[in-house]
Amino acid sequence: MSAAIQDFLAGWTARGGTALGTARPLHTDVSNIPPLPLARSLDMPAQAGFERGSLGIELSDMRLSFDRGTPVAAEFGSDAQDRCVVAVRLEGIALEGRYALQGTQIWEADLDGAGTGLPPGARRRGGSADANAHPAWIQTANEQRANLQNVPGGNGATLLSTYSNHRAAFNDVFTDDLTYAFQVGWGTQAISDMAADTNTALNQDGTPVNQAGKIYGNTTYNGNAQTQKLALLTALTALAEFGNPQNKTDDTNPYNQAAAATLTFGSSVVANTNPVDGKIENIEPQTKSDVYGIVQHGTPATPHTVADVHSFLNGSPIGGRDAEGNAWTMVLDEDARAFVRKMQADIAEHAARLAALRPVALAAAGLQAQLACDVYLQFGERDGAVAWIDGRVELDGFDLHFDDHGWDAALGQELAGAARDALAEARFIKSLLHDRVADALERALVGPLAQALLDARP
Repeated sequence: MSAAIQDFLAGWTARGGTALGTARPLHTDVSNIPPLPLARSLDMPAQAGFERGSLGIELSDMRLSFDRGTPVAAEFGSDAQDRCVVAVRLEGIALEGRYALQGTQIWEADLDGAGTGLPPGARRRGGSADANAHPAWIQTANEQRANLQNVPGGNGATLLSTYSNHRAAFNDVFTDDLTYAFQVGWGTQAISDMAADTNTALNQDGTPVNQAGKIYGNTTYNGNAQTQKLALLTALTALAEFGNPQNKTDDTNPYNQAAAATLTFGSSVVANTNPVDGKIENIEPQTKSDVYGIVQHGTPATPHTVADVHSFLNGSPIGGRDAEGNAWTMVLDEDARAFVRKMQADIAEHAARLAALRPVALAAAGLQAQLACDVYLQFGERDGAVAWIDGRVELDGFDLHFDDHGWDAALGQELAGAARDALAEARFIKSLLHDRVADALERALVGPLAQALLDARP
C-alpha cells in the first residue's frame, strides 16, 4: 500500500465519518415504473365502463428524502489490491410516491380444455375455472394419441407429428387476444356437447362419433366440423397477415403453414370418407373402429399450399389432381363465404379495438417505505495522489406500504381483496422497485460521498 493511501486511511480511521453528514442531498427522484400486471380476469367496478378486465399498477412521482440529522457510520479498511475501502451506512431514507390501480378491458371466451387440447391452466378464464372441468376427456384424448402413434402403416404417427409441428400456431389461435372472434365461436355449449359425445364414442365400441341427425346448436356434428375448420383457417391466416401485412401469403410464416396443414387434413378426411357432393357435412356416421380403419388404410391428400388456403378463403375455386391422377376441385358456397367474411371483419374490428385499448384508473393514492443502505467506496493512488476509483450501493430489503383506505369504496370488497392479495404476492414489483431505488441512490450518493471524503481529508 502506498504511503499516500496509508496516510489517507489512517487519518480517516481516526476521524470517522464526521465530514459526511452534509454530503447527502436532501432529495433525489426515482424513475417511474410503467403499468405492471397484477391479476387477470376480474369483475370490474361500475366506473370502469366494462364488466371484465385485468388489474395492473403504475408507480410514479417517487422521491427519496435523506435525513441529514441522522448520524453517518463509516468504516475504513483496505482490500486485497491495497486500495482504501470505505463502507458508509445510511439510514432514515424515506421513499414516497404515488400509485394507480388500473383496469384494462379483456374479452374472454369460455373455452374448454378438452376442446382446445391445451394443458390445464392454459385457458384464458381466471380463478377456479382454470382447473380442467373434464379430466376424463383429457385422459381419453391422451389415450387416443398413444393409440394413434401405434397404428400400422405410419399414418397415425404422421398425423400426430403434423399436429406437433404446428402446435405453437394452434395454441396461439386459442389464446391470442387478436383471435377472440374465433375463441367465442369455439367456446360454446354446442362444441362442448360434441366433445362429450366424442369422448363417449371413443369409450363405447359401435357408437358413432358423428351421430346422424343429432343437432348441436343449429347444425350437426359434421356441420360444426366444417364451420370450425373454416374458423380455424380464417384465424390462422389473420395471425399471419397481422404479423406481416406486406406479405400475407408468406409460405414461411408458421401460421400460414399451420393453415395449409389444416386444409390438407380436411381434404384427406373428405377423400377417404367419400361423402355425398364431397362435403364434410355429408360424411356418414363413423365409429371409433371406422376412424382407425381410415387412419390405417387411408391415403393422405396432396398437400395444399399457402396460396391454396388464401384463394379458398377468398372464395376462388382451387383444384388439381390427387396422387392417383383424379381431378378435384373445391370452392366455398355462399353461406361459407359469408361466414368467412364475417369472421375476417370481426377479427379486424377486434384488432382495432385492441390497438385503441387504454387502461382505466380505478384507485390512486400514496406509497411509502423506510430505507437503509450501505455505500462502498474505493480509493487508490493516481499520479501520486489519492483518487476515487469506484463505488456501489447495497440497498437493504424493505416493506412497501400502499395507502389502501379507499379501496373498498372505490373497487368493492371482492376486487379490493384481490388487489391486496396480488400485491402481497407481486415480488417482481418489489424487485423492480428495489433496483430502481438502488440506481437512484447510487447516482445521488456515490459521487458526493466520495468527493466529500477527498475534500475533507485529514
